[in-house]
Amino acid sequence: MPPKKKPPKTREEILEQKRIAEQLRYQRLKNDPQKLEEMKEKGSIKLVKDMSRREHKAAKKTWKERCTKYHSTTGPTLECPAPLRSSENALVEARKKQARKKRAKILKDKDNKIQQYKQKLEKYKKRLQRLEQKLNKNGLQTQKEKHIFGKVISGELVEKYKLWRSQESVVSYKRLQKIKNLSLLPTTRTRLPLIASEHMKIVQNFYENDDNSRIGAGKRECVTKNRVKKQKRYLLDTLTNLYQKFKSNHSGLISYQTFCRLRPFWVVTPKINERDTCLCIRHANIDMKLSALYCRKILRYDNHNKLLEKTCCNRYDEQCLSRECQHCFNKNPDYQEFDDSKPIVYKKWIAEKQDYKDPKLNKVRSITKYVKKKITVSPRELIQELHDELDAYYNHERNIFHQYTAIKELKENLNDNEVVTLMDFSENYCTKYSEEIQAYHFGGSRLQLSLHTVVVYTKNALKSYCTVSQNTTHSPAAIWEHLKPIFRTLPSHITGIHFVSDGPVTQYRNKTMFHILASRPHVEVPNVEKFSWNFSESGHGKSAADGIGATCKRSADAVVAAGGDIDSLESFIDSVRQRCPSITLFTVDDDAIKKMAIDILKDAKKLKSFYGTLKIHQIKGKISRSPLGLPQGTAKLIMKSLSCPCEEECQHFNLGVMNYEVAKLHVEDFYTDSDSEDEIPLAQIPRNNDCITQTVLLRPIENTKTDLENTAEPSTSGLQQTYYNSGDYVLVKFTVGNREYRYAAVVNKVDDEDGELTVTFLKICDNKGYTFRIDENDMFDVGFDQILEKLPVPNVTVKGSRLFYSFRKSVHVFEK
Repeated sequence: MPPKKKPPKTREEILEQKRIAEQLRYQRLKNDPQKLEEMKEKGSIKLVKDMSRREHKAAKKTWKERCTKYHSTTGPTLECPAPLRSSENALVEARKKQARKKRAKILKDKDNKIQQYKQKLEKYKKRLQRLEQKLNKNGLQTQKEKHIFGKVISGELVEKYKLWRSQESVVSYKRLQKIKNLSLLPTTRTRLPLIASEHMKIVQNFYENDDNSRIGAGKRECVTKNRVKKQKRYLLDTLTNLYQKFKSNHSGLISYQTFCRLRPFWVVTPKINERDTCLCIRHANIDMKLSALYCRKILRYDNHNKLLEKTCCNRYDEQCLSRECQHCFNKNPDYQEFDDSKPIVYKKWIAEKQDYKDPKLNKVRSITKYVKKKITVSPRELIQELHDELDAYYNHERNIFHQYTAIKELKENLNDNEVVTLMDFSENYCTKYSEEIQAYHFGGSRLQLSLHTVVVYTKNALKSYCTVSQNTTHSPAAIWEHLKPIFRTLPSHITGIHFVSDGPVTQYRNKTMFHILASRPHVEVPNVEKFSWNFSESGHGKSAADGIGATCKRSADAVVAAGGDIDSLESFIDSVRQRCPSITLFTVDDDAIKKMAIDILKDAKKLKSFYGTLKIHQIKGKISRSPLGLPQGTAKLIMKSLSCPCEEECQHFNLGVMNYEVAKLHVEDFYTDSDSEDEIPLAQIPRNNDCITQTVLLRPIENTKTDLENTAEPSTSGLQQTYYNSGDYVLVKFTVGNREYRYAAVVNKVDDEDGELTVTFLKICDNKGYTFRIDENDMFDVGFDQILEKLPVPNVTVKGSRLFYSFRKSVHVFEK
C-alpha cells in the first residue's frame, strides 16, 4: 500500500517553520562568534561605517518603515508642551530666523561645492576619453590585417621563448582582445587561510593574563557583544608594548595587525571615566615625580614603565629588577642638564593627621587622611628623593612580577589532590527598592550585605563561590567563617590547599590569622596534610574574585531595575541564584562570626606577633599527626618574603619560622583502667586542638660588635632565670643584618623551661631616652641571651587616658 501523502501545509505553518529555522540559525550563529566575525568580514552583515551612501540610504528607508509599523501598532503618545509666555515669543522667533539663515548659507555652500566637483568630473572624463582614443587606435580594420598581426606576435613569442606552436598557445588578435576584456571585469580576491585556533587561544590567554590586563571590579564594568556578556579587563600597557612582550615568548607567531585584531572584545583600553580608584601609591608617586622632571626636560620619559625599560636589560627579569644583573645593576636614569636655581613643582600622595570635631561628643579627634599635595623643591632635591626611592621601587616591581608568575605556575601545576583557593572581599552591597521614598533614599535605613568571593581551582576545572552575611566585619574570624562553607564542598581526597589573596594587615595578614592557620585547617578539612597562603604585592591584588562580586551585584541591580525589590539577604540570594547559576552562594550567620570571634578572644594570650609581617608573601605549613594518624595541628609556620614553588622545606626567601607546641597524647586520653584496647573506636578519640601553645623563634643571625659588646650578658642558668620577675624593666636587643637595635620593655611572664621572657615593649617619646609609653599590642618572646641589662623602676605619670614611664637616667635605645 503506497504511503499516504501529507496534506499541504498552510501559510501559517510555513511561516512558523521559517521562524523556527531562523531561530535555530541565529542560535548557531550566537554559539559560534568566530563564524559571525567571518560573516561580517565577508560583507554578509554590514555595519553603518562599512555601507556606501546608497546602501545607507536604503537601510534608513527600511528602518523608517519598521518604526512606522511599530508606532502604528502602539497607541500614540501626545506630549503637549506648555505654551510659551508672550515675553519669550520674540526671542524664539529671532533664534528660528538665525537658524534658517545659517542653514540656508550651509546649503548654498554645498551647492557651490557640488557644482565645482561636477565641472572637475567632466574635465577628467574628457581627458580620459582623449587618452583612450590616442592609445587604442583602430589600425587593424580588415580580417586580413588582424590575421597577419596574430602571426607576427606568435612568431616573436616562439623565437624568444622557444615555444612550439599549438592550438592552445596560439596568440591571435582575437585572443588578445578577449584577455583585454576579461581584465576589465572585477575579480574576487581569495581569502587567506584562517588563523589556527591554537594561536587564537594563545593570544586570548596572553591578553587575559593578570600582568597584562586587570579585571574590572565594578558591577557596571561589563560589555556585551552578540549577547555574550563579559566582565571588562583593562590593558596595563599600550598594544605596541604588549606586542613586544608577546614576541619575546612567541617570536614570529603572528603579525602586529593580527595581534590587535585578535584582542578579545572585553579587553579594552582604560578611559578617564573608567579610571582606577585603587592605584598603587608607590607607582602613583613615582609617576608624578617622573612627570615633573619630564616637563622640565630633565628626563626623557614620564612614567615608571619607560624608567624600567631604560634602566633594566629586561623589565620582566627578576635579576634585573633585583639589581643583581651584571649588565644593568649600575644603570641610573639619564638626567639632562638643568638649572637648579629654578624650583620645580610636583604632586605627591601623603598621609597627614587632621583634627576633626565630633559633633556628638563635642570633642576634637585626630584622624589620618591621604591627600595629594603640591610640593615645591629644587630639581636637585627632587632627583635625590627619586634616587632614594628607586631601590624600594625596583623591589616592589620584582615582588609584583614574582607573585604573578608564582601564582600562575601554581594554578598550572596542580595535581589531583590539590586546590587553589583565590579569595577577596567585594564592596558591601546596599539593599534597594524599585521605588523608594525620600526618607529611605537619603536616610540610613539601607541594609548592607558583606560579600566574600572565592574561586576554587582544581587540576581540570574551576568553581565560583560567593558567601553573603549581614555581618559587615572583615576580621580574621569573619574570613574563616566565610571559608567554612567552601571547605565543605571540597572533595574528600584533597590533601593540599593553596590560599591566594591580597595582603591587608586588618584582614588576611596578621597574627590572628597565623594562629587560625596553626589550629583550624585540619578541623575543617580532615585529610589536609599541607597548606600555603600566598599574598599578592601591596596595591596589586585584583583577581578573578573581584569579577564574581561585580556579577552578583549587577544581577541584583537588574532585578531592581525590572521592578523587583532587594530588601533582605534572602531576596539577594534568590535573585542572584536565578540569574547566575554558575555561581554557588552561601549565607553566613552573624552569630557564627561572633562565636568565632569569642573563641579567638579566649586564646588572645596565645597570639604572637611576627617581626616583619609586612614583608611576608607566603606562609607554608604542614599538619602534624599523632602515632595513631590523628591530626594534631600545625607544628610550625614558615614565613617567606616571596612565594616559593618547592614542595619540600627549603631556605628560599625565608624570613623566619613560627613554632607551635603541639600537645602530646597520653594513654589516659584514650583508655581508662576498665577499658580494653578493643572497646573504644578511633572515631571517639578526643581532639585536643585547644591545647596548642605558641612560641616564636627568631631565625639565627650573626651578631656584630657594638659599643655594648663589653656589657656582661646574663647567663641562662637557673640562678639567672630566677633573677627576672614579672614587672621588671629590661633592655632588649635585636640583631638584624649588620645592625643591632635596642628596645626598652617590661617583663610580663618568665618561662623557665624554654629560657624565654614574654615582654611588652615601650616606645620612646622624647629625643633623650627619658620618657616612654607602653604599646600593649607589641608583645614578643625573647631569650635570656637577648637581655642587655635590667633597668631601674621608672616613675609612672598619667596624661589623659595614657600612661607614661619616666626613667631617672637616659636609656640607650636604638629603635627601627
